[in-house]
Amino acid sequence: MQKISSITILGFLIILVASPFIGISGSWKDMFFIICGLAIIILSLLIRRELHKVLRILHGEETESVKDTYVENNPQ
Repeated sequence: MQKISSITILGFLIILVASPFIGISGSWKDMFFIICGLAIIILSLLIRRELHKVLRILHGEETESVKDTYVENNPQ
């Protein structure tokens, strides 16, 4: 959840910096937008990787899980 909150906070910061009421020069705004964009890309890739891992576990396709061996009892 911390990654999702970080994306939300970055969105609010982008709205704040993009507003014309704050006196930030255009070149600083551009650098800020580039850094925020890269951070959002990295966070979204991390979230996607975690989501795929959870889905593999839920669908039983996890290769790291412990496999039980089955031995059939033959009554004599």
